[in-house]
Amino acid sequence: MAEPTSSDVRPVFIELSPQTLVRVALLGALVGVASWLLTALIRQIIFVPLFCGDPANSMCVGATGGAGTIALFVVAVAGLLGLVRLGVYRPLLVVVAAAVSLWGIASWTAEFSWVESLLWTIVLYSLVYTVFTWLVRPRAFAFAAGLTVVVVLLIRLVTAL
Repeated sequence: MAEPTSSDVRPVFIELSPQTLVRVALLGALVGVASWLLTALIRQIIFVPLFCGDPANSMCVGATGGAGTIALFVVAVAGLLGLVRLGVYRPLLVVVAAAVSLWGIASWTAEFSWVESLLWTIVLYSLVYTVFTWLVRPRAFAFAAGLTVVVVLLIRLVTAL
C-alpha cells in the first residue's frame, strides 16, 4: 500500500483569504443598509396605512417588527446571491444562520434614533456575515453545521436576555 503524500492530504478547513473576508464584511454592511431601508419602506408604505389608521389597533405596535421580518427574507436572498458571486463556501448555510441570528433586529433597534438604528444594523449584519463565513469552513459538513447551530443558539440566547 502506498503512503499518502502531502499532495494527497486535503486540509481540514477550506481556505479563506483576508480579501474575501473583507468583501464579505462589506457585503454584510450593504445587506444591512438594504435591510434597514426596506424595513422603513415596508413599514411606512404597507403596515402603517393598513394597520395603524386606528390608534387602538395593536398591530401598529408590531409594524416595525413585521416589516423587518419581510425585509429580512428579501435581503437574505440578495445576500445569498452576493455570497455566491464572491465564491464563499456554503453560502446558503451562512445566509440561513445570519437570518436566524438577526431575526427581530428591526424590533431591537426600533427604540434608537434612525442613525443609531442604521449603524447598529450595518455593524450587526457585517459582523454576522463575516463570522458565519469564517465558521462554515470545515470540510466536514456535519461539523460545520453543528458548530453553526451552536453559535446561532448562543446568539439567540444572548439576544433574549
